[in-house]
Amino acid sequence: MPRICHLFDAATGWEQRVAVSQLLDRLPRDRFSQTLAALDPAAVMPLRSLATPIRVLPRFAKLNALVAPLFARFVETNRCDVIHAWGPDAAAVAAMASRRPLVVEMFDPAFASRSVKLLRTLARPREFGIICSAELVRRRLIEGGVPPESCVTVRPGIDFAFVNRLRRGPLRERLGISPDDFAILLPDPVTRDAGHFEAFWAGALMNHLAGNVKIIVPGRSPEQQRIARFAATAPSRPRIITPGDAAPFEQLIPTADALVVSSDADVSTTAIAWAMASNVAVIAAAGYAVAELIANKVNGLLFKRTREKSSTVTLVKLLEDHTAQAKVKETAHGQAYEVFSLRRCIEQHTRVYENVLAGVSPGEGVTDSAQVAS
Repeated sequence: MPRICHLFDAATGWEQRVAVSQLLDRLPRDRFSQTLAALDPAAVMPLRSLATPIRVLPRFAKLNALVAPLFARFVETNRCDVIHAWGPDAAAVAAMASRRPLVVEMFDPAFASRSVKLLRTLARPREFGIICSAELVRRRLIEGGVPPESCVTVRPGIDFAFVNRLRRGPLRERLGISPDDFAILLPDPVTRDAGHFEAFWAGALMNHLAGNVKIIVPGRSPEQQRIARFAATAPSRPRIITPGDAAPFEQLIPTADALVVSSDADVSTTAIAWAMASNVAVIAAAGYAVAELIANKVNGLLFKRTREKSSTVTLVKLLEDHTAQAKVKETAHGQAYEVFSLRRCIEQHTRVYENVLAGVSPGEGVTDSAQVAS
């Protein structure tokens, strides 16, 4: 029975946690066994909710070459057959430590662009593949010189039963959101260059006008803290919710009424997929990544950002248009069932593992579910 070793690095976040938890729970146990390792203690923090032991391999001075021998011994001791790296440093260490089949998973197209030189050096003709959560991730890698045959698009899988339980559950009430409130969720992670403050300010202005708006600012980051400090001193007293570590981001999505993605740069679209599956309206800047999933006034509401002009007023208008939101949510929810099937996602990961073990192209027999649905 092949053993999969999942290796994590500092790039680990909520997307990696959700994906690996699904593999641990759903990957056929009569065909694969799994073990987990991490290069840094910081990589373990987002994974602490997993009920699976994680071996931490200290990376002195963050030098991959120094930790590679430790990981090589771990691979030998645990008789790992495939290494699944969940970040570029994890991939580099895996390649240094072993010539075993290697799978790398990438969610963020901007991160893929920054890591493409490294990933290009790791690519090899056989027993290697990169799983891309969106076609734009795949495109950015290929544009950077990674062989097309090494890249395969596998859309995130979403457990719709889990989402429905969350929507019926008590989390929204525990967060202090009443049935009449309109809850706006900002994407995780909260950063200064991704337009989070502009989205917060739009929600604050909407609350000033309507009085029933709450803004969920997830995670813990300097920008999240800056927004919280500003909200505490603003004259209009915008009502924000900062769950911190009390609720994972994927659980916050079904509690919201709208997800606002205000960056038009290359962004990960996993949160958008979850919003579509959760009957949460997607309001987003019309960048390439977003446009891969969202068509304006069809399954979401898009707006154009310009450097010369703030988008706050435009955002307020879109947030106030509940009729348009109801229409696009219905379409998006139906599309999510077709594109983000958890069963299909697990089957495609299984196929990629089997392909790299057999030394054939990782994408053999794998079709992008978004293309099938279209």
